[in-house]
Amino acid sequence: MDPNNNAHSLLKLIKDYDPIFLEIPYDFATLFWGEQLPYDQSLKIIDDDLSWVVRVKRNMSGPVLGDGLTKVVRDSGLKNNDYLLLKAIGPSTLYLSVFKSCIF
Repeated sequence: MDPNNNAHSLLKLIKDYDPIFLEIPYDFATLFWGEQLPYDQSLKIIDDDLSWVVRVKRNMSGPVLGDGLTKVVRDSGLKNNDYLLLKAIGPSTLYLSVFKSCIF
């Protein structure tokens, strides 16, 4: 990640009440990690009060956040049709912001 530029971020709509995977768009993944995607490695996701470890997996559609994602969703109170914003704050750390669907 280039520290001279704005940090990369990803906004995703939660389309399930208990998601197991969250697709990472390939363009975000390559901007964030380059061509060597960290499959089977862990990322740290943090918010103001909590932190989680989530594993990057390979899916048919490309990279996904896998093991640990369900705990992130439950602990942060995400519901179906809410949005999450993940902002890169380091090569293996993402900051989580939650936007409730009733705000829009």
